[in-house]
Amino acid sequence: MALLPEIDEEKTIANVRDFFEHDFKRLQNMAHISYVSIKSPIISGMPTGSSVSNSTADKLTNYSYARKTLDDVTRACEHMPEIYRAVLEYRYFKGLSWLQVTDRLDYSTRRGQQLINDSLLQFAEAFSDVYDYRVLNKRTAISQQKVDK
Repeated sequence: MALLPEIDEEKTIANVRDFFEHDFKRLQNMAHISYVSIKSPIISGMPTGSSVSNSTADKLTNYSYARKTLDDVTRACEHMPEIYRAVLEYRYFKGLSWLQVTDRLDYSTRRGQQLINDSLLQFAEAFSDVYDYRVLNKRTAISQQKVDK
């Protein structure tokens, strides 16, 4: 019996990929941010923007929500191993194709695909305190519930 429940990697990867390909772009638009124009947002320390104050005017606007979420994404990426940060930066912050990412990192297509998937899994773990994109393996989750009872 494992200490932590087993993650369904395929579904978790799909969730994180969906976040980056849809929600991430929308959040950038809502926050009026384009990461493509920033030199090296994750590896060299991307600016995190201004802090959200408690004034009435700033409470829960779409803009401040988007900025905070993007700051959380950046913070999660900063705590990932460098190779995984680079993969996500090139693909989602710089807008390179997957083939360009593997070329830039000088990996074969096969190894590049493995790194891409590992990067998405790493992000799911690093971002789980903000939003949990991980999908638990049903078999493991059920056996874990039996142990908890």
